[in-house]
Order: sequence, then C-alpha cells, then structure tokens
Amino acid sequence: MKTFKAILYQEYLINKRSLSNLIMGIGMPLAFFLLFTSIWASDDSMSKEQAAYWVRQYMIQMTAFSSLSFAFFSLPFAFQEDRNGNRLRSIEHSPIPIWQYYISKILTILVHFVLAIVTVFVAGHFIKNVDMSAKDWLISAGLLFAGAVCFMPFGALFAHIKSSQTLSLIANIFYMGLAVLGGLWMPVQTFPDFMQKLAKFMPTYHLNNLFISYFKDDFSLKSLLILVGYAIIVLVIALAVGKKLEVK
Repeated sequence: MKTFKAILYQEYLINKRSLSNLIMGIGMPLAFFLLFTSIWASDDSMSKEQAAYWVRQYMIQMTAFSSLSFAFFSLPFAFQEDRNGNRLRSIEHSPIPIWQYYISKILTILVHFVLAIVTVFVAGHFIKNVDMSAKDWLISAGLLFAGAVCFMPFGALFAHIKSSQTLSLIANIFYMGLAVLGGLWMPVQTFPDFMQKLAKFMPTYHLNNLFISYFKDDFSLKSLLILVGYAIIVLVIALAVGKKLEVK
C-alpha cells in the first residue's frame, strides 16, 4: 500500500507541473458554453422554455467535450512521456506491481473527469441558471462520468504511437471530428442528410443521445450498449497492439 501511495503522489507531482493542461481542458469548453449560450439565449425567436432546454443541453455537451480531452490527450501523452522518460521501464524492473502504475494513471484521469463535470455544472447552475432536480443533476453527472470512461480505451490505443507530433495530430482529428460529427457542437438535425446518417455511427452521438433520451423520459438503452461496445472493441484493439509491440 505504501508503494501505491508513493506512485499516486508521483502522479500528483507530475500533474501539478502540467496544471495548465488541466485548466485548458476545462476552461476552453467552459468558455464556449458561456459564450454560445449567451448568444442563443438572446434570440427573441426562442421561447424561455426552449432557451432553458438548449442551455441545459449545451452545458452537458460541453462537459462531455471537456472530459473527452482528458481521454484523448492527457492519458496517451502521460503514457508516452513515461515511456520516453524511462519511468515506465524503471517501474517494470522494480518490485512495484505494474498494475499499481496503471491504476494510478486511470485514477488521475477519473479525477479530471470529476473536476470537469463539477466545474461546468457549477457554472451552469450559478451563471446560466440551469435548474434541475437533485436526481437529474446526479444522473447527468453519472452518465457523463460513465460515458467519458468509455472513451478511455481510445487514449490507451493512441498511447502506442511513438511520435508526439503524430499522436497530437491523430488525437486532434479524433477529438474534434467525433465532437463535431457526434453533435456535441451543434444539433445533428442541422446537418445535411448524409452527415446525419454518418453521425449515428459516432460514439459521441450515442453519448449525447443518452441525455437527450433521458430528459425525454425515454432512455436509450441502445445508445448505452453501443457506447459500451465501442469501448470494448477499442480496448481489445489497444491490448492487441500493445502485445504485438512487446513482441517486437
């Protein structure tokens, strides 16, 4: 247990040095949420009920957008940094169980997920007057957390990329591409027909649909299963790639 606490403390120190990444990961989506909802809320053609709905929905979408940044960037870059800095190799050749290292990384990202959810939700409630019952707040937070966890296998897969430049490029393409095509930036209904059909294949679409269906009192179990299915498939691929690279 002492070794695990020591690894967790190391993770704390490492993340403390890269605090700016955490601030950007939460701050940028939060800024987009405050900016765009201010523009939409001033639209006279929209009723107060419609405005309240879109503010709430966009708060959830930008929270998801923030959480995904940690899965697509923080996690793979953390593994890459440890690999290039020989920290991972040192742990592998030490008496420390390797599972403790991986658990510490996962816990760090989970803490980031929680911080993103709490920060954007607090801003939504106190700045944008988002009003939900305690049950809706908790279920929305739980679904966001669970959904973000389902994207962590993408980070595990990207971690196998050796080049920082290539990793950054691929992570950005997936991060922005999935966010836009999945409807986190704008409603899928505004897309052309062919893009609406394409959107339904995106895991981010099904993450967003969890909340849309929940607030319509018709929770989509199908979207949840598809999201979990994506997570399992990508995780299997990540493990297979990792074993292949170990053999080499």
